[in-house]
Amino acid sequence: PDAQEGELMYLRFNTSWNASAGLNLSYDLFSPEKVNRVGEQKQQLKIQQYDERISEKELREQVAIAYAECVIAEEQLRSCVQDTTYYALLLSNAGDLYKKEQLSLVEKNKAQQAYNESVANCLRAEKIAADARANLLFLAGAEVTPQTVATLQLEEDIPTLLSKMEQHASTSVTGKELEVMKQLERVSLAALRTGSAEWKYAPTLSLNGYLGTNYYNNELRLFNDRYWRGNSYLGLSLKIPISQSLTTAKEVSRLRLQQRLEEASLLEIRNRQEKERLQEQSQLVVQRESYRLSEENMAISEQNLEAAQMQYEKGYILQQELLSEQLKAQFARQSYLQAAYDLFTGLVTMKH
Repeated sequence: PDAQEGELMYLRFNTSWNASAGLNLSYDLFSPEKVNRVGEQKQQLKIQQYDERISEKELREQVAIAYAECVIAEEQLRSCVQDTTYYALLLSNAGDLYKKEQLSLVEKNKAQQAYNESVANCLRAEKIAADARANLLFLAGAEVTPQTVATLQLEEDIPTLLSKMEQHASTSVTGKELEVMKQLERVSLAALRTGSAEWKYAPTLSLNGYLGTNYYNNELRLFNDRYWRGNSYLGLSLKIPISQSLTTAKEVSRLRLQQRLEEASLLEIRNRQEKERLQEQSQLVVQRESYRLSEENMAISEQNLEAAQMQYEKGYILQQELLSEQLKAQFARQSYLQAAYDLFTGLVTMKH
């Protein structure tokens, strides 16, 4: 049809050479495999965001516990320093009494042993406090050097810190709630994938086109534009997945099972969290009472130690009895510090 009047043109089947050059175009007007692709990507992005928020919550919890460990370690160090000072005075007094032959060698040696143990405890407490400060700086993202570890100062003591934790009402989403939200998104993602697989039973409608030209001639002269003729077209195609139905059926069955597993996992998470919540609440009641009692016992032990010191100075009791009261006071302080740590970790767990 492009030839001039009286012009003869070669056809494809009666020439020695033929060639084609062009651009193939294809656009899916409806593709079952792409129905929920954007939705799946959005769900995966939400799951990743929840993972990031959960990781942030866990880091905050670690920092809070590390701060409490620092406060308790500093309190333990102060207590050990006081004990060492006390035992040093007691040892000095025992040495004077021994020289005056008012104290036996056994009693003097017991005072020396008590002092040595207090020095060792003090050294261990210094290391524990330094390690706790270094851990806090590390988790907080600060530079960890001997200088920063040595100069780190904490504002709160144990009662102040626990009081703030008891009064603080967290309005942010907890880590447990984030875990449930994340699993809900996983259930939604599984449902989308199942729906996408079911859509694969539907046919694919595509718009196809070809923009190009063809060459027909008995001689190969590709750069002679007289023998190039246009041959473009535009059409619709419908692809029916008859042979893929069995594969699609297996995929749908597998994804439905995966969806049920995700739903069962959501139920398990909720039940587990409810069980943990009840356990944490009852445990927190025990921890609060244990802290109150240990604080009361520590105060009583301090009073007993003061009374024993006065009796010892008046000669009413022996040095061995005084050392026994001092040891009881140490145990009471250790129990108090442990109870404070348990209560703080319980509060952090409940609020995060």
